Amino acid sequence: MKYSNLYIKTQKESPKREDSRNASLLIRAGFIQKEMAGVFSFLPLGLRVLRNIENIVRDEMNKAGAIEILMPVLAPKEKWEQTGRWHTMSVLYKLETELDRHSALSPTHEEIVTPLVQNFCKSWKDFPVCTYQVQAKFRNEPRPKSGLLRGREFLMKDAYSFHTSEEDFEKYYEIQKQAYIKIYERLGIGDITSVVAADGGDFSEFSHEFQTRCETGEDTVFHVKSKKLSYNKEIAPAEAPPVTYKDEKMLPMEDVHGENIIGVEDLAEFLKIPVEKTTKTLFFETDTGEFIAAAVRGGYDVNEIKLKRAVGCKSLQLASESAVKKITKAEIGYAGLLGLPDKVRVFMDESMKGRMNFEMGTNKTHYHTVNVNFGRDLPEPEQFYDIKTAKTGDLYPDTGEKYETFRAIEVGNIFPLATKFSDAFKFKYIDESGKEQPITMGCYGIGISRIMGALAEIFQDEKGLKWPMSVAPFQVYLASLNKNEEAEKLYRELQDAGIEVFYDDRQDKKIGPGQKFADHELMGIPCRIVISQRTLDEDSVEFVDRHTGKTESVKRGEVVKFVEKFLK
Repeated sequence: MKYSNLYIKTQKESPKREDSRNASLLIRAGFIQKEMAGVFSFLPLGLRVLRNIENIVRDEMNKAGAIEILMPVLAPKEKWEQTGRWHTMSVLYKLETELDRHSALSPTHEEIVTPLVQNFCKSWKDFPVCTYQVQAKFRNEPRPKSGLLRGREFLMKDAYSFHTSEEDFEKYYEIQKQAYIKIYERLGIGDITSVVAADGGDFSEFSHEFQTRCETGEDTVFHVKSKKLSYNKEIAPAEAPPVTYKDEKMLPMEDVHGENIIGVEDLAEFLKIPVEKTTKTLFFETDTGEFIAAAVRGGYDVNEIKLKRAVGCKSLQLASESAVKKITKAEIGYAGLLGLPDKVRVFMDESMKGRMNFEMGTNKTHYHTVNVNFGRDLPEPEQFYDIKTAKTGDLYPDTGEKYETFRAIEVGNIFPLATKFSDAFKFKYIDESGKEQPITMGCYGIGISRIMGALAEIFQDEKGLKWPMSVAPFQVYLASLNKNEEAEKLYRELQDAGIEVFYDDRQDKKIGPGQKFADHELMGIPCRIVISQRTLDEDSVEFVDRHTGKTESVKRGEVVKFVEKFLK
């Protein structure tokens, strides 16, 4: 491709109102254009990067035995109602397509792929099956942000597998996991990408995310070095580091008047106590109507995923203000564990162990109780639970070692679906004895455009992008400094050798060497070859490695072989 044939131009300045580094760089480099919040056009160079990522993913999916198809974006409302997600998925775009007919812009495709495979696969002999697609997805994100990392429209690879047993599913799940590991190796991020345990939602205890280390990442990963285990923040088992209290004896319990104090830091300052002596208490209602009180030490948050497992319920939600007041006789913010009715089930986090003279809501509006003590004022529970969201400094309970924590970008996930969707569509197979048996499913997702954004966040410097070789839009940036005839010859030689070249043949007097070099650095193509009068006088070209910045002179007759060696 020649620059003179490209209608896209680079930009010197960062776009206004774009706070993400990846989108800012990609827009400036002429790879994408922002159309609206969370929606981008992929321009010629950006599309080449997108397709390179897509082809790596496709190649590894094919090797894993998955069969590619393409499903429609529009899905009928009836199928979403059949799975119960029409009214429960908050990010679902709903369209009225004709009189009294509604459809969804699919954010995922279980509702389409399950009955599709059901139509063709009946017997035990037809399984296992895995099918996938690469397609645009739509999610009605209320706050799209971070450029390509959280959008409303994005390109995704989604695969779905179908199995006749849990054992067969687990075997194939591992095949997909290894395929993902290989994908990230080929993308140039294998050494900084971890397999991270995450919440399995309604389907299982765990799923797995692939998290790539990045200081600007939205997720926090908790890593156990001795066990080579990693957890997403949402489920990381955590033991609070012990706190030393100076108290030698129990002090008299006392109610302190204090209105409109927001946050444990402000409360601790008001009461003149350490934050660790404050208590956060939240109230929930379960799907069966039980009332739950959950308490953690000040400085922690209640983790609803962990709490749901501790309670043993299918779902729970924060109790309403009126419900809290009815049970505790106090406004939210002043409710605690003191004097609760017996019908309220109480769950205390392990961070509350061993405390003396701590604070708690009084269950009286505008009052806080200090110097609460177990045994005297509050029954010490027979069991403490881990119901808090882990934070930096916490310990891994099994070994007592401090977690290593790092920021990361999620670049893929795989998870069990169990029989949720096969049950919804009454999808069963006929076994060898002629009996109907349940189908177990799995799902495997990679955001293609999200990976492009992640790579732009990771592989860049103050000058611009630094694409890994495997995804770069071109392999070589050829810059001619008013010597287009000689550059044209080299352009053809490199192309004849199968090397992908972006030829900067611009001859505008306003575009000097500095502009051409700056554009190369901004675009992040792995290497630059410069032909000028000086290099021709020396029968050579100037070769620059974009990743290392190393510059060297290469004899004109050896350029093709030199580049071929560099690309290997």
